[in-house]
Amino acid sequence: MLASFVGHGLLLGQTTTWMASWLTPIWVLSIGLLLGAVLLVGTLGVLSILSLTPLGKIADSPRLARTVSVVLGGIVGAALCATFVPQSDDNGQMLILPLLILGLAIGFAVIYGMWHRTRSELFSMLSEGVVPYLLGTAGAFAVVGLVSTPLVAEPNQVLGSIWQVNLFSDGTERFVRTLDAAPTDLANPDDAEFQKVPMDYVMFNIAELTLTSDRTIIIADADKPADFLMPPVRVNAGETVRYLREGLDPPPLPLDPARVFMQNREVDPATVTITMTTRPTVPEASSIVVTAIGFFALFMTYIALRQAAPRISAVALATAKSEMAQPLYLLLVALGLFGVALFTILPFNTLGEDIRLMKDSGVTLIMVLGMLQAVWSAGTSVSEEIEGRTALTVLSKPISRGSFLIGKYMGIMLTVLVMFVIIGAFFMFVLSYKPIYDARENSLEMPAWNVGHEELMSTVPALLLYFMETMAIGGIAVALATRLPLIANFVVCFVIYVIGNLTAPLVRSTVGENELVGFVGKLIAVVIPNLNTFNVQSAVDAGNPIPAIYLAGAFNYLFFFSIMIMMLALLMFEERDLA
Repeated sequence: MLASFVGHGLLLGQTTTWMASWLTPIWVLSIGLLLGAVLLVGTLGVLSILSLTPLGKIADSPRLARTVSVVLGGIVGAALCATFVPQSDDNGQMLILPLLILGLAIGFAVIYGMWHRTRSELFSMLSEGVVPYLLGTAGAFAVVGLVSTPLVAEPNQVLGSIWQVNLFSDGTERFVRTLDAAPTDLANPDDAEFQKVPMDYVMFNIAELTLTSDRTIIIADADKPADFLMPPVRVNAGETVRYLREGLDPPPLPLDPARVFMQNREVDPATVTITMTTRPTVPEASSIVVTAIGFFALFMTYIALRQAAPRISAVALATAKSEMAQPLYLLLVALGLFGVALFTILPFNTLGEDIRLMKDSGVTLIMVLGMLQAVWSAGTSVSEEIEGRTALTVLSKPISRGSFLIGKYMGIMLTVLVMFVIIGAFFMFVLSYKPIYDARENSLEMPAWNVGHEELMSTVPALLLYFMETMAIGGIAVALATRLPLIANFVVCFVIYVIGNLTAPLVRSTVGENELVGFVGKLIAVVIPNLNTFNVQSAVDAGNPIPAIYLAGAFNYLFFFSIMIMMLALLMFEERDLA
């Protein structure tokens, strides 16, 4: 009986271990969603209070509201550029456009968020269109994550690291301190004075520290050897002392920055250079802040667009509601959920690289399903409405052709967004479990929860890029839908997708060829969009992270391409006889 009790205890302990490794990454993201919801509710509460003041009537005049929103957004965007662009690398200029657009979104969100009509329509906005699906998915994800709190190891340490996250810098600081020379009449360098060095740091937050000096120095935590609490650290001239938080060596500086003393053992002044890289105690806490900001920005942008462009929003919401009620939409979502679940147990036989192939297969499946939905919706909501003269009925109301077409495009992309969110959220669950599944199948050591968290956070940028690619194909499908029927639209979009992903290799292959071949390659690159910009299959397969600067560059390309394709679509639609 005792043996049976011990066996059940060991089994329960093993189950608790792998479930903690599986659910802790989900818990971390759930905290981000919860924090984003609190931030959203708090902001809407403040804006609702401001709506009771004269500021709540600014949006009654559309021209004044747009002018004030643009001015406010420009100021915020300029401040964001001044904060983030100088800290980036040589490609920092790619951040300018996304930050300016973010600033404009904030400007419109503030002005229209404190509109008195927004206060009265707030609850109806949260229950219309695609919002319930997005909130429901986020809520279900958060509930599962929060229920797993008892399994999380040291949750207080993770939560405490949130306040250590700094999105405004890379966390690297450089200090240069000069020490007076030792007296020339000293018989023993050990008798040189320990000089107090002013410093400001939190040692527990320092992930990496590098210390160099051009003279031999001693670092201590007091001015007299009798008061030393830590062993003194000797730094020879030209030597580099490096400290890593994950290592076993103690830090070369005292834990208390007020107790930093240094002794110069040479007769020349010493220049000491200290470089500190500060990161949260639990680096994964950064994803909590990013998730919260993303959740908050998504819904504030929706509110701003809904209130600032009511006619476009009405068309978009009607389109999204109609398309999401179609059986094909439910079928595609079901196929996506089944596919990503199948990838978890499917043996890829890649000699230990199954998880990377699973990530590639999962994000590609979600993108393909999203593109199918976008092209199908363009055919059913644009082509068929034009052919069936439903569009003529809609345009007989006070809505322009441009608003109609842009609203259709927005509605189609909202349906695709919901698909990405639902399947992507489920993909996060199975992806977090995949390292554990592989370890249990191969009798390997159980991976830490950090492994699953890293896989999740490396997949999110890939999903964002593939959503951008779907937006590009969706724009092309809407433009073609003004002239072509559904089947022809599918064929043309498929050809553009294939050639678009081969544009960059095709241009590179023409280097060194004759002028005619080079001209044809460049002509294709101009006419066909370079969809290879959004293709990160090689990065996913290699396990390389996708930097934020690359996301910014892809967003810039999508922004200008979307403007161009919408202008072309409006030109084609304006000349279309709807009667």
